[in-house]
Amino acid sequence: MIVPDEVIRSNRRTISISIMKDGAVVVKAPIKAKDDQINQFVLSKQGWIQSKVNACLLTNARFKDIINYDKVLVYGNKYSILLADTKKIELGDGLQIIFPKKIAPEHRIKHLKTWFKKLAKRALEARIYQIAEKLNFVFNSFKITDSKGRWGSCSSRKQININYRVIMLPPAVIDYILVHELCHLAEMNHSKRFWRLVGQCYPSFNVAKTNLKQYGFLLDLYRK
Repeated sequence: MIVPDEVIRSNRRTISISIMKDGAVVVKAPIKAKDDQINQFVLSKQGWIQSKVNACLLTNARFKDIINYDKVLVYGNKYSILLADTKKIELGDGLQIIFPKKIAPEHRIKHLKTWFKKLAKRALEARIYQIAEKLNFVFNSFKITDSKGRWGSCSSRKQININYRVIMLPPAVIDYILVHELCHLAEMNHSKRFWRLVGQCYPSFNVAKTNLKQYGFLLDLYRK
């Protein structure tokens, strides 16, 4: 039996289980909930817990070099960092990212973040306008953000906001996120009508949506 790594009691009515990005199992329970009640709930969710923990550990192992900033993820591909006598960061041949060696190691993450934002602004803005024109969507403005909890959003003023980390995802997943937010121009919710519209605009969205789940860890990167 998988036991919780932490039990948090608070003024809540129900018991819930969360799997952290490092695979830790956290249970939230009412203050007066008995230990036996909590244990029974955890026991009843063993199958779900195991599958989520396994998926988390698999992702962490697969992207260990990205999480440790040893490599860089761009368009779903891993790029090795090559230090060179250059003035700016740029993508090289053979899945390498050319990085100025004059930049001190402790400043590399900050410079990579700036580079990612510029790339995202240029590439994602061009792509969303291309998709919008094809699907007959009209929005008022486009903004690259550094949101911690979401990939994108669409405001009632028809402003599309996209997290710069989207540029790290595979092209098919990028398109799904852009289509998703564009569809919110017509449906400001996640109703059946919304998902039907997404399906009409991007028939294979379910594949991309499922694929996106393994990249959730990216939202915590480049925050040093």
